[in-house]
Amino acid sequence: MFCSNCGENIDPQAQVCARCGTQVAGAAPVNAPPPAGTPSGMPSFSPPSEIASSVPLPPVEPATDVKATISLVLGILSIPLSITCILGIAAGIPAIILGHLSRSAISKSLGRLKGAGMALAGLIMGYISIAVFPLIIIAAILIPNMLKARMAANNSAAATTVRTLSTTELTYATTYPAQGYAPDLATLGPGPSGRCPASGPSATHACLIDSTLACTDRIFCVKDGFRYNVTSVGSPPTDYVITATPLSNQGDKSYCATSDAVVRYKSGSVYAPVTVAECQSWDAQ
Repeated sequence: MFCSNCGENIDPQAQVCARCGTQVAGAAPVNAPPPAGTPSGMPSFSPPSEIASSVPLPPVEPATDVKATISLVLGILSIPLSITCILGIAAGIPAIILGHLSRSAISKSLGRLKGAGMALAGLIMGYISIAVFPLIIIAAILIPNMLKARMAANNSAAATTVRTLSTTELTYATTYPAQGYAPDLATLGPGPSGRCPASGPSATHACLIDSTLACTDRIFCVKDGFRYNVTSVGSPPTDYVITATPLSNQGDKSYCATSDAVVRYKSGSVYAPVTVAECQSWDAQ
């Protein structure tokens, strides 16, 4: 028997040519040797490639960016600290910077980082704390000035009202000479109904001032942040004293006037109607 490839004489029992290694026609195929390192006859434990590729890997949980957490904490702290101005800015500015850095890092991480919402919250609160600072400064400047302006306006209005009441007392005494001066504010007003009676003014209700200033149920009548009182002297009254004193934080001066028609003042409030002698000891307006 000869090899079909090289013509070498081959043993009839041989399966390959001893000279060139060509398999002899009709011989059973020779099994390939096992891979190196694997004992002959031992099964291989390597899974087929199609099976290995079909097994899903466990998902990897993205980590929270540390900058996002710090930005959120600083943003939360910056809101209550903003009332102290400097501390609010000290927390708000880092919250803004770290918030921007964190959002940028998260967007570039392709899902490996999370915390964009925390960074955004820190950003927003940081910006709010920064915006509060100028508002506090403006309020600190405007509010005291507004209070002073309101008190000055109330003081001026009270002095004018006292002067008007003094003129009204003179009008009453001229209209009702037998009565003298009006004994109180209610007598100068329209009466309990708040409207002048259909029968017209009288010595009891002269309808010379409005019902707000001519209250009938209190010692002091309140108008425009001041309390007013009229007290007469003598019977029939031959003199009177008008007292005007501010409500809390509505003015810083008290005013008075007597039949000499001079408006006088003193600093602060009084808590009872003053006497003629006390009024005339105050400074003239």
